[in-house]
Amino acid sequence: MAKIAAEVRRTAVARLEQLRTDGVLTAGHVRTVAQSAGVSERTVWRWLLPPAARPVRQPRPRYALSETDREAFAYYRGNIAALHRARQAVLDGDGTTAGAPVPLFLAEGWAGARSVTLRTLQRAFGQELTPAEQAAWRAGESGRQAAAVHLRRPDALRGRCWEMDHKQLPLVVLPPKGKAISPWLTTVVDDGTRALLGWAIAVTPTSGTVFTAMRMAMLHEPEVSPFGAVPERVRIDRGLEFAADDVEAALGTLAVVMHRLPPFQPHRKGKVERLNLTIEQTLISQLPGFTGGPRDASGKLYGPVKDSVAAKQAAEGHSDGPMRIERFVDRFAAWARWYNTERPHRMLAGRIPLQAWTDDVAPLRRIGADQLRHLMLAAADRTIQKDGISFRSLTYVAPELYGRGGQRVQIRYMPHDDRSIEVYIGTKHLCTAYPTGQLTPEQTDAFRAHARAEADRLGRERRRATRRARRELAPMTGDGTPPAESRLVAASDGCALTQYDRDRALAAKASTSLLGLTDPTAAPEA
Repeated sequence: MAKIAAEVRRTAVARLEQLRTDGVLTAGHVRTVAQSAGVSERTVWRWLLPPAARPVRQPRPRYALSETDREAFAYYRGNIAALHRARQAVLDGDGTTAGAPVPLFLAEGWAGARSVTLRTLQRAFGQELTPAEQAAWRAGESGRQAAAVHLRRPDALRGRCWEMDHKQLPLVVLPPKGKAISPWLTTVVDDGTRALLGWAIAVTPTSGTVFTAMRMAMLHEPEVSPFGAVPERVRIDRGLEFAADDVEAALGTLAVVMHRLPPFQPHRKGKVERLNLTIEQTLISQLPGFTGGPRDASGKLYGPVKDSVAAKQAAEGHSDGPMRIERFVDRFAAWARWYNTERPHRMLAGRIPLQAWTDDVAPLRRIGADQLRHLMLAAADRTIQKDGISFRSLTYVAPELYGRGGQRVQIRYMPHDDRSIEVYIGTKHLCTAYPTGQLTPEQTDAFRAHARAEADRLGRERRRATRRARRELAPMTGDGTPPAESRLVAASDGCALTQYDRDRALAAKASTSLLGLTDPTAAPEA
């Protein structure tokens, strides 16, 4: 500012001297310059005096901080007033301040120093220490980072780079079971267009929620979202859910580079961090149960929803309590559509993310839903029941499930999409199952046709097995030799017995007690 003021002063003085040389200088000119420069008219007239006539002003001696002053600034956590009291106590020979002795290393360093005022010390620290240095000793690393200046990466092309993050929302909601909780949000942001490509809300963050958000960001479904592409790079933090082996394997299969950022450096993925703040400011803060809102003198939240443990336990089942997590998911889905398609973004020159995405003509790398089915879905184990697979209050069926009642299978699903689930037996994909109440007429006819075909197939196999068993039990009399064992019993007169007689004869022949005695009522053997 001093250099700029000097340049302004030289320009103004040169112009006024030119006017005086031309004989047209007036007090109005001086007044105009004084108002523009922010000084008095007397000061401007003093500028126009010859150098010999100008009063000589001695510069104020400037105090330079010593190494002991800097150490004391760190010792007293940036409290310059406390530093000045300790310094003055040492110079006065007292050696104590605020009832405690000044540390020996400070007393030795200040020995023989000249006395200065508090204002002089404040001015010296303000001139010689940067705001980041001052904030580092007053607020710690968070203060230093807040005052620091960071490099900004150039925006990437659309769909080339993602930023992902987990965040526990400052909101109280009711899960399907249990007391109220604060849900976790997983977000995927496109680096080039700031578009919210994918998201997932869960009670606790898991690799399944990461898969859900990534699958939503990769899958291109024009009827659901205009976005969707496989990136080249993903920036993530050190969260355990992002470092899971299955997440790394899925991204590695698609040749996506995972850039795991250093810990405690949120500015390295500033776009997703800024989006989290936007979500809190424009959505979460307007919902009941927002825990970041104003509080009374006792620390309780204003409004109908409280965040204490007792309030969370008592909130379940009350109509004026927190909203259900399912309803919050619907609200967030509507907000995400608004953010992507209606909200202008300052860093996009006033464009909305969708417009920035469509204006970018960079080619996209797409992938089909059938390929993502095996990579980007959460997993759970279920047992096939008589009416199908029960999951999330719905029953899913498919023709391939017919005849598999009681079998243990693995299902893969998207936490916020109940339109279908994928069924696996071990590592083999069995089928795609759909909710019973949402089957189309074609799907219903296909299920019934498969059931009839399966019943016919099993019937044919059963009849084939019966015919084979009869052939095995038939008498072997092809060469005239009596069979070794014959299930036919002949009568004494050579006539064939009736079915009733055969049954009685076989029963008499086989009826023996545990003592090996033959039933006396049985007919004697021929």
